[in-house]
Amino acid sequence: MNSRYLFGEAWAIAKSGPRHTAMAVASIALALYVPGLFALVSRNLARLAGPVREPVAAIVTLDPAADARALAARAAADPRVARVTIVPSAAALERFRRAYPALGGALADLGEAPFPPTIELVLRPSTPARAARELAAAARTWPGVDSAESEEEFARKFRDGVRMLRAAGLFLGGLLTFAAILSVASAVRLALDLHRDEIDIMRRMGATEAAIRAPFWLHASFEGLAGGAVALLLLFATYRTALHLLSREPHPVLSLFWVGFLDLPTALALPAVAMAAGFLGSLLSLSKSPKS
Repeated sequence: MNSRYLFGEAWAIAKSGPRHTAMAVASIALALYVPGLFALVSRNLARLAGPVREPVAAIVTLDPAADARALAARAAADPRVARVTIVPSAAALERFRRAYPALGGALADLGEAPFPPTIELVLRPSTPARAARELAAAARTWPGVDSAESEEEFARKFRDGVRMLRAAGLFLGGLLTFAAILSVASAVRLALDLHRDEIDIMRRMGATEAAIRAPFWLHASFEGLAGGAVALLLLFATYRTALHLLSREPHPVLSLFWVGFLDLPTALALPAVAMAAGFLGSLLSLSKSPKS
């Protein structure tokens, strides 16, 4: 049993049932495209959640003429506050441009930064959750403060929402992948029926079960690999299409979902998982195949 035999037989199996092969590849592509889309959206949304450690608890928005340093020192004097960060208007604009490059270009022609200066408050880990609301309420009474909002509760709920989105993608992906495995098993079963006479002859000539089954394993694995590659291409096409449409008509909300593409490990995981699904489908089908 050599590579030439394996690949030749696998190709012959694929050509013997092109319709079922195409259906298996399409089902695997769909099974991986759906969780991949969820992963793409949740990855971009996760950029808004900020770091898990030391999240910003409250944001104090200042009047343009306010003394930011004096107000920051007043906030830092509270024993519950671990860190105070002054974010000038220019720095806020630069953050926005880095986070949302598709929208940042639309602000290039503005004569002044559209964001007011703010002060970000980070609380100590042992501080109760209500402290953020108390600090925000107190800051609203300070001179020079335009508004103050607690961000801690919102950030926690936002991170929970992102985790739920990922979990939903994994759940749907698992169901669709199981359906894809069954589709591959059906395609392999049809190929077995089409090649049954050839398989009987090989068995009579003393061929081992491994030599008989290996081309089917390889065929199903490449079905999965092709399906995973198609899913990855569809995801990238979706991402590029969204970027193209948003570059022509920027949207303040929809742009949040398409800041960047999948990271390399996640992108490479799609074909790998698809190949494994194809191989499992062949095992499922061949396990029911009579050996004699």
